[in-house]
Amino acid sequence: MKMLRDSFGRSFPYIRLSITDVCNFKCGYCLPNGYQVDKSDNRKFLHLEEIRRLAKVFSKLSVCKIRLTGGEPTVRKDFFDIIKILKNEAGIKKVVITTNGYHLDEKAKMLVDSGLNGINISVDSLDRNTFKNVTGHDRLPEILKGINILQDLNFENIKINAVLLNGINASDKDFESWGEFIKKKTKWIFDI
Repeated sequence: MKMLRDSFGRSFPYIRLSITDVCNFKCGYCLPNGYQVDKSDNRKFLHLEEIRRLAKVFSKLSVCKIRLTGGEPTVRKDFFDIIKILKNEAGIKKVVITTNGYHLDEKAKMLVDSGLNGINISVDSLDRNTFKNVTGHDRLPEILKGINILQDLNFENIKINAVLLNGINASDKDFESWGEFIKKKTKWIFDI
């Protein structure tokens, strides 16, 4: 079987596929002014058929895991269709996403039902005010609720990541909060 390889002979059974660069947060370290539409820009995002064709080719090249990223991948109206295509039509064994967790409380069950294999959620602070200051959104409670729903549904591959910002979310107090949080949620793997 053919494998996806680079010029150094390394194989790639896992790839990241950015399905949009649109993001609905305004994180100071990434998009402090939010996503800006440039009217002179004619960029178009991959259509479902293009994603289907790409995924089938990747599968034939022994890619077995695709991580959907963005921007924020869940802003696409056809997001769940994309998961369905990857899992059911293209033969990709593992589909995971990286998300900011926007409306995670509302999407958690749909994510589990879609057959998603893993989720990496950006939570830059457990302090509601700090989270709001970093992201431009007061959404920490809905994200934490969504994480709880995922766990209640026995969804096991949940990862949390945080961008540490000196003087903002990297104090001893922040680390103590994360320590307590981890003790309560021992199944999780944290990428900090």
